[in-house]
Amino acid sequence: MLFVFGYTSSVYSQNSYEKTFLRFYNNQSLASKVNAFDTLNSFYKLRCYDLVKEDLALIKEKALEDNQEEVLDKLYKIEGEMFYNYKNYSKAIPIFTDLLARNKIKTLKDSVQVLYILKNAYLNIKSLNKTVEIHKVLVSLQKRDSKLSGWLLMPKLSTIYYEMHLYKECLSEQLLEFEDVKKNSALTINFYNNRGLYWEKYGNQDSAIYWFSLAKEKFYKDLGSSKLSLDNEFTIGLIEGNIGQSLMKLKEYEKAVPLLKKDVLGSKNIKNYHNAGISQLEISRCYLALKKFDLSKKYLDSASVLLKDIDDYNSQLNIIKQYAIFYDETGSSTLAIKYYKKYVVVKDSLEAQNNLKELLSAQVASQVDEKEKLILENQKNIKQKNIEVSKQKTIRNALLFCGLVLLIVVIFISVQLKKTNSGKQLLEIKNKQIETRNEIIIKSLSEKDLLVKEVHHRVKNNLQIISSLMKLQAAKSSNEEIKSSLNEAQDRINSMALLHQLLYRNNQMTRLLFNEYLEGLISQISSGFALKNKNITIETHIIELELDLDTAIPLGLITNELVSNAYKHAFNGKEGLIKVELSKLVKNTYQLKIRDNGSGLPANFDLHSNDSLGLDIVCILSEQINAELKIYNDNGANFDIVFKVI
Repeated sequence: MLFVFGYTSSVYSQNSYEKTFLRFYNNQSLASKVNAFDTLNSFYKLRCYDLVKEDLALIKEKALEDNQEEVLDKLYKIEGEMFYNYKNYSKAIPIFTDLLARNKIKTLKDSVQVLYILKNAYLNIKSLNKTVEIHKVLVSLQKRDSKLSGWLLMPKLSTIYYEMHLYKECLSEQLLEFEDVKKNSALTINFYNNRGLYWEKYGNQDSAIYWFSLAKEKFYKDLGSSKLSLDNEFTIGLIEGNIGQSLMKLKEYEKAVPLLKKDVLGSKNIKNYHNAGISQLEISRCYLALKKFDLSKKYLDSASVLLKDIDDYNSQLNIIKQYAIFYDETGSSTLAIKYYKKYVVVKDSLEAQNNLKELLSAQVASQVDEKEKLILENQKNIKQKNIEVSKQKTIRNALLFCGLVLLIVVIFISVQLKKTNSGKQLLEIKNKQIETRNEIIIKSLSEKDLLVKEVHHRVKNNLQIISSLMKLQAAKSSNEEIKSSLNEAQDRINSMALLHQLLYRNNQMTRLLFNEYLEGLISQISSGFALKNKNITIETHIIELELDLDTAIPLGLITNELVSNAYKHAFNGKEGLIKVELSKLVKNTYQLKIRDNGSGLPANFDLHSNDSLGLDIVCILSEQINAELKIYNDNGANFDIVFKVI
């Protein structure tokens, strides 16, 4: 939802100011008219621009004829501001970058204003590097001149990261900004609310609710027992609506609904129908999840009416999608298909528009970079010309002392030649030394790779020898429990030997394709049980994933334990199915799932009081790689290992 920036709003008279300004403007000379309009703030410029636009165009023609550069530069600045206000960033950015490059912005106030507009223009075209670069320049200027308004630094760097969907960076940066707002009650509430929004976008709803609750607590504490104004009702409604959204994402729909309703009421009171419509859409989703279809339809229709004339295509797209979901849930398949088709058409259209905007933004960024390169090249040429002029002056002065200078030059050149020859010889010697060292380093690295490869090979061979010794020892033992323990240990050793075999075969030193290793390990385990368990089938669904040894070895051992246990204990001689799945959940997070359709775990199963060495190994190895282990029954035993890859 929207950000909270304070408690109050302002209402402006719409006609009296424009008439007063127009009378003043018409009494000025051409140059003074431009100055008069340029002194207006952005709000009044927007209101008055259409009244003077044609006159400014005539002034521009006259200034071009008379070569009045100062007037033209101010007109270009005004044009850039209007393009920015009308969201035509592709035209605003080149105008301002050109004015700055040509040093046509004379005052600090105008420079800061232009930089502020440029920063927000780059932010709107998603050019993060340029936005951050200009923001840092503004921060530097504000530190040098404390009289500059703090609002020129808006949005803060945390908000810039938020707009770029860099939520982790946003959360880190916002903590650094707290010192600037903690003495201001409204800004502190805004800080708490925004931090909740950042956590909500980052996906941590509990943290989001914590910060929203702090904003709510601070709001009521500062307000005391005084009666709420409409603006204050909107503010607290907005905060509680944010809490409702987080509760909704936690599927606590009953708790979310009253909070979202309060947001709707506060938004309608100040005629913020956009925010009210978004919250009504969320209420409709809650009621649909609660199977209260009449209420869901009621709020969905209301949201559709409120958002119909709002210039927000994403909200309208969400309305269409929600109708499709509603009719699908209520069994109206014809209407559901109709709305799904409409959703696809509108979505494709919006994506085409967004792609066009991104293309234009890229073109703008490219044009700006090219212009900056051209400016740097021109500056370089000017500098070179200045150097040439300086050289010519030096030569003219030197002619007065021609004889003396000539002698000095001859002596200087002879000394330099000796130094140059000596330097060349030293350079050749150093180059040969460097080449020799490089050859030694390359040879050493090659030998190191060969040694590491040989280590993997020998480790694999030694593990296989140990496995064979255990197999012989098991064959000679008459104790079934000892035999079983030795066989289990042999399987664990074989799983590690297979890993080193893959590293040796693929010329990898520290990483391997885990999916290839997992397929080989499962094949190795199933072949070991094939004779005794012909009626057991094993299926795999494994994505491609590269892992380091510290993660691959524990996961391999875990897989060995769980698949072997399923073969031994899950089916009791009956037919059965074992499934092994490796899938990606979110960025850098993966899940290894091993399940069977056997008899499942005992009803009173307790992992911590269990005396199985295999499951103890699974727990220990899961903790070793900081993985989350879930064990439960669902048509058989299920083991989910969720781990992260750095």
